[in-house]
Amino acid sequence: MESRGEDILRILAVRGVAVPDAARQRIATCTDLAVLDEWFERAITAPTADAVFDES
Repeated sequence: MESRGEDILRILAVRGVAVPDAARQRIATCTDLAVLDEWFERAITAPTADAVFDES
């Protein structure tokens, strides 16, 4: 699970999306693989780090 969080952070970094410390912490401490998978998919196109968490 740790690597999935690292993958999310890497995608955002490569895309040039700024990740505030609070968002970085939320991603790094998440242990729910289903949630991490959703965030991973959103990270591919999210315009901001907050959009990764957006449920809408």
